[in-house]
Amino acid sequence: MEGNEAMFVCQECLGDPMLKGFKSLLTSEVICVACSRSTREALTPSRIASFIRKHLKTHFAVDDGLYEGYELTLAQVVSIAIRCDNLLVCEAIAQEMVNPQADEEDFYWPGQEYCVAPSPFESEEHERWWVVGEWNNIAHELNHDRRFFNDNARLFFDSLIYEALNAEYAECPGTPAVIKLLPSGTSFYRARIAKDEAEARHFIKNPPDELGAAPIEHAKSNRMSAAGVSLLYVAQDTKTCIHEVQPPKGATVVVGQFTSTSPLTIFDFNALSHQLKHTPLSLFSPDFQKRSDHRRLLQYLHEEIARPVELLDTHYVVTQALAECIRYNKQQAFDGISFRSVQHEGGINFVLFDKGNSQSMQAPGGRLKFGLNISSDAVTTHHITE
Repeated sequence: MEGNEAMFVCQECLGDPMLKGFKSLLTSEVICVACSRSTREALTPSRIASFIRKHLKTHFAVDDGLYEGYELTLAQVVSIAIRCDNLLVCEAIAQEMVNPQADEEDFYWPGQEYCVAPSPFESEEHERWWVVGEWNNIAHELNHDRRFFNDNARLFFDSLIYEALNAEYAECPGTPAVIKLLPSGTSFYRARIAKDEAEARHFIKNPPDELGAAPIEHAKSNRMSAAGVSLLYVAQDTKTCIHEVQPPKGATVVVGQFTSTSPLTIFDFNALSHQLKHTPLSLFSPDFQKRSDHRRLLQYLHEEIARPVELLDTHYVVTQALAECIRYNKQQAFDGISFRSVQHEGGINFVLFDKGNSQSMQAPGGRLKFGLNISSDAVTTHHITE
């Protein structure tokens, strides 16, 4: 039956990814009305119309004349929805959807005028409340209900990570936003408060052990790691790492400068604070709303990750779970995470993942491996005066 239709549009002329993926039913080649190519990968206006008909009401509304001159015809609505600028194609699809027996209140009344559906959010704060709500619900579930083997949390984090990894800087197309590559030889800083001068000298003599990550049996609960999971928390500069340990006035702080021995791939939460660009979603996709919400959530996620938290607050559980999903995600391997400092405005913190394996950690004298070097020459002492 499709082969007897008078008009066809090839799937190359359709920008919508779902329509591009439709299986063509043609058994012989036809001519595309938009680009004049001969092809078997083509759809008829009636087939496109029957697919998009139920979806248009979600994304467009009948125009009430509030902004005169901005009205859209049904053909223009179709053009936006299927991402095709060929007027003949869009008019033909629109004609298939018009209902000649409808009254003026009907969405597909002949001559009806349309506009883009207004945002469901009253303000930016309302939007934030809505999209961050899912993050808060997952946090509550992990804190007070199902902490382990939580499929809801896993799927939620996987979706967020997927959207983040496929985002680009708006001002720099083609550059993955959250994937930050640090060259070999990059410096990181880590501080520790010494109770007296003797302890400070001890730290300086043995910096790999005394200034490195805590052994797993002494690892405490932190922003990105649960108790017993030892990750290396470092900063981009000396001042930030001193602020992070919150030393009192009069304290002595020992700071070690670590140097990476190989390039590092970092998941950079700081990038989420910039304007990001995503590949447009299909308006007809069943997960359009979920993915749109998750893309909006990325705008606020860095603040959720970096916000101040009370030491006993179980909010750490959700950031720990997200960090673990980033560490073990299969789409992109990472050596660590970066995010802004809570204690020092403008400072950047890093959490580096252990490069060893569970067997090496269980062995007698097993050491965690982060791909960093430090020597006594790279250690400085600081006396806090304010």
